[in-house]
Amino acid sequence: MVSKKLLILGCSATKLDADGHIPALDRYDGPMYRVLRKFLREREWPQDLSIGVLSAEHGLFGSLKGIENYDRRMNKTIAAEKAHECLAVLEKWRDGGHGASYLPLGKDYLPAVQPGLDSLNIPHETFNGGIGEKMSQVKTLLNATSTIPRRKAAQVEGGTGQTNYFLPDWDDLLDPGFDFENDSFSGPTREERSDEHCCRLMQPKRMSDGILVSLAQQGTSRGPLRRLRGTELGALAPLPLREHYGLTDTQHLFGDCGAFSYVNEEVPTISVEQAVSLYDLYNFDFGTSVDHIPVGKISRDGELVTLSDEERQNRVDTTRKYAKDFIDAVKKRKAQFNPVGAIQGLNPEQYAESVLDYYEMGYRHIALGGLVPLKDNEIESIVRAVDTAAKTLRNRPWIHLFGVFRPNLQEVFRELKIDSFDSASYFRKAWLRSSQNYLGANGEWYAALRVPMTSDGRTRKRLMAADADIPQLELEEQKVLRLLNQYDKDEAKLNEVLDAVLSYDRHLARSSETQSMRERYRRTLEKRPWRNCDCPFCQELGIHILIFRGANRNKRRGAHNTLMLYGKIHKNNLDIGPTP
Repeated sequence: MVSKKLLILGCSATKLDADGHIPALDRYDGPMYRVLRKFLREREWPQDLSIGVLSAEHGLFGSLKGIENYDRRMNKTIAAEKAHECLAVLEKWRDGGHGASYLPLGKDYLPAVQPGLDSLNIPHETFNGGIGEKMSQVKTLLNATSTIPRRKAAQVEGGTGQTNYFLPDWDDLLDPGFDFENDSFSGPTREERSDEHCCRLMQPKRMSDGILVSLAQQGTSRGPLRRLRGTELGALAPLPLREHYGLTDTQHLFGDCGAFSYVNEEVPTISVEQAVSLYDLYNFDFGTSVDHIPVGKISRDGELVTLSDEERQNRVDTTRKYAKDFIDAVKKRKAQFNPVGAIQGLNPEQYAESVLDYYEMGYRHIALGGLVPLKDNEIESIVRAVDTAAKTLRNRPWIHLFGVFRPNLQEVFRELKIDSFDSASYFRKAWLRSSQNYLGANGEWYAALRVPMTSDGRTRKRLMAADADIPQLELEEQKVLRLLNQYDKDEAKLNEVLDAVLSYDRHLARSSETQSMRERYRRTLEKRPWRNCDCPFCQELGIHILIFRGANRNKRRGAHNTLMLYGKIHKNNLDIGPTP
């Protein structure tokens, strides 16, 4: 493990006066933090540097933790009271690979960390002198780190006729060493297994033009942008997302606010400044303004409530206001990503009007939101109205469609030269449909063979409620997996395998569908579509790519489907074949 330098900064009395849980590195606005932000505008975050913060309010924590505004000053008494908890944090960070610590701290702060550093024998250097001298020493430290010039955000033009596809991500990590024949993980935890994103494992095949990452992860404990408690190692330095997803120089990192995650709230749960900060710190190519979807109904206190026309219009107006605030904040911060204006509307005319308004604000990239629940003809009307408005502008903006693929509209999208879209529909088909789980290289869909895990918590609970003979089912489960492995090696007969799969499936799934599933399973086994695909997953897994069982199989199948879709998009061939 490479030893990292740990820079611990004191909190700043001067703070950014803005709503939301903003990363501390941006919330604090004292001279030291401005030096850091200027450095990070020009350079990538150094691989050998972590940054912690010592605060009167929050104690010792990582600089990426989101914090609200507060007013509390550090003094020696507070510092001494926090010494014990700081000791525990310092020990955790030391064990996480940090060597020397550097302390440009004032005398009121040192009593909080000095005892811990001494008792843990952590090498450390205290920067002395006035604020100017300390800033000079911090600059020297930064310039001595292992870093390179910051990657420039992707430059794209609108209306070129080239369609870009973005894969939405939601923590789609897989065990690269999963043993499919023995159905076992390579290690007990993600960290010990070194789980990797499906896009990395699919290489050298390319399955998208980039990844769409939602800031909605901030409200969860999952994903690379998950909520940070503050003392974990991930709060000390941003995860290099391009490396995490295995993106090449011609693939893009696209961020959005995940408006569906807070659709039931009166106002967005992501603030403008929070979004700008996260997009910039994690080096996104594109970052979308904060929007609010004007849906017809929301869930409130457990009940479905219909929004009035006025309430829906307020959401459209809020989206426009936030778009203006967002691009102003981007300019003020000198953020390095391309700002994308999210547009919402109640009708095609409002969408078209917003295109002109956003262009006047300074946007050259726009994204149409709120399309997912609409019918194809409604989406077409909106997109045509937007295209008409865009053609009146001096430079046509780059236009993205959030969350829609719609095969029946692809000819329209190509005609209007829509620049990009995102959709996880083909990924999710791997486990959401009984007949369309695997898209073959021939363009036809196949059903995956369901072999549920008796060890799965929900399955186990259902079996116990039905008073099932679980030990006997476990034996059947192993028999089915053994026969499927043998069939893939041409060592078992089709009917024997089919009968075993259906017999086991009948105990755990839909007995009413047994006959229809028999024909679908027979077709899958007869055609052996995995043998006609050269993607890494089909080549590695064989028949296991078509076994409906656990995330490591199901998500690999979803990634395969996405690869097939991506290939068809760039061949302009979107005939996905008949559905059995």
